[in-house]
Amino acid sequence: MRRGTALIAGMIAIGIVAGGGPAAYAVASDEVPSATDAPSATSATAEAPPPSASPTPAASSAPSATSAPSETHTPSDSPAPSETSAPDATRAPAAPDATQPPAQTRAPGQTQALAPAQTVITPFPRGTHRLAGDDRFATSVEISKRFAPGVPIAYVATGLNFPDALAAAAAAARTGGPLLLTAPDVLPEVVSARLRELAPRKIVVAGGEVGVSADVFATLTSIAPTVRVGGADRFETAELLNADAFVAADVAYLATGWSFPDALAASAVAGSRGAPVFLVDGGAASVRPETLTGLQRLGVTTVRIAGGPAVVNVAIERYLADAGFTVRRDAGEDRFETSVAVNEAAYGGRSGVEHAFFANGFGFADALAGAALAAQLSAPLYLVQQGCMPEPVSNSLLALPTEAKVVLGGPNAVGESAARGDLCLSWVKPAEGRITDVFGPRAPICTPGGCTQSVHRGLDLGTGCGAPIRAASSGGVVYAAVNGTYGNFVKIAHAGGLHTGYAHIQNGGILVAVGDYVRAGQIIGLSGATGAATGCHLHFEVYQNGTQVDPQPFMAARGIWF
Repeated sequence: MRRGTALIAGMIAIGIVAGGGPAAYAVASDEVPSATDAPSATSATAEAPPPSASPTPAASSAPSATSAPSETHTPSDSPAPSETSAPDATRAPAAPDATQPPAQTRAPGQTQALAPAQTVITPFPRGTHRLAGDDRFATSVEISKRFAPGVPIAYVATGLNFPDALAAAAAAARTGGPLLLTAPDVLPEVVSARLRELAPRKIVVAGGEVGVSADVFATLTSIAPTVRVGGADRFETAELLNADAFVAADVAYLATGWSFPDALAASAVAGSRGAPVFLVDGGAASVRPETLTGLQRLGVTTVRIAGGPAVVNVAIERYLADAGFTVRRDAGEDRFETSVAVNEAAYGGRSGVEHAFFANGFGFADALAGAALAAQLSAPLYLVQQGCMPEPVSNSLLALPTEAKVVLGGPNAVGESAARGDLCLSWVKPAEGRITDVFGPRAPICTPGGCTQSVHRGLDLGTGCGAPIRAASSGGVVYAAVNGTYGNFVKIAHAGGLHTGYAHIQNGGILVAVGDYVRAGQIIGLSGATGAATGCHLHFEVYQNGTQVDPQPFMAARGIWF
């Protein structure tokens, strides 16, 4: 019988106790002081940051993990041989009896049936909460404080690279435990102390000795019976973690093992659905034979691929379909849209989704431990930028209202503006053409269409007749009709009290209507000479809180020059 497909039907006065499954675990009253806003060094990080407790800013990847082929890293981009490379750790040990040495080794291929988990997690009340520590290790501790002591299991993985923890997050959710991060050679004191408080019946180390050394393993055995689940590389480690934690699953998630963004959201969703996460070489023509065997052993019928063809190519999709699986792909134009696609495929149209988690899309450290918690609260995990919330994420939240927002990491990772939901507005040039008049005083111009004012409150671009006019940024159309000397005029409202205006559009050339939502770069009209105009051109205006401002410096500050 597949474990973890439903909540145990026993509610007690302080919450719900769940048995071995991926559903949300909740306690009603005591609030743990973990929504800290202390500055964090868990900022946007590179995929393999230096062994420091203070991660450095990300410089590792383009904004998209799902569109640019460069996001599909080759093996040379990752640690060699792997954080999971210890040959003597290629199979997980059996769960030791408390009276036996903890490092007994299980025979290859032998699976382990875990006792049902009795996990209690403190939910978040309405509002925005931040889980952050002084570094990535302390942040994983703050995340683990939502778990009451006495957890059945705790997972530990390196905090300096992502692959082992990605699969471990779903496994931790499946077995009812938190995921904590460690340095490779030393178990941070804050993590050691928290593990002692949690008093797990068992600790699982994800990965080989490159990621978590023998010394750290030995320290963990002094806290609780400890086993290591690690393979020769990241792909085998994911396979072994899944074999260890899952007995059956009808759905499995696949993500590239060479970059982290797509798998972060997928690991949280997978854990909430009782599904494993397999890592693949996205550039290969097929999955590993061992991965195929793992899928078949679990009884998987549907495979969901996280990310676009640039990170997991279509050959793998075809291979899995030919092997008899139903294959679905959750992908967007970049890592942020992919996190939306993954979450909407799982949560779209559902009611009762009470929490939403947010992590920096350019760093993995905070989200690794957060994914295990999000999964056990049946909560989506969205990727955001440090200073703002991508528009697709904001739109997804409007369709999936949640009462509690949980920010993972300090302000260096997810700033206050992003936590508030301030939009990341992209800007584009509204039309092509040379500047024919600038913002400022000028003599009135009179035409059969009327006379202009003595102050020119916009920027004129000589586009030629019928040239496309584009929305300078995303927003809602609030005016689309004739407007005096402006002629045919369109006005768009953007976030933050901003509006843009587009005048002299040709007759029949307004291509939008009031109430339409338009994206940056969308064609909204065709250039003309209606109103007080002497030739076909675009008169472009920018309003800040209702006041017209010079479009040139405004757009230059956003990387757009005319």
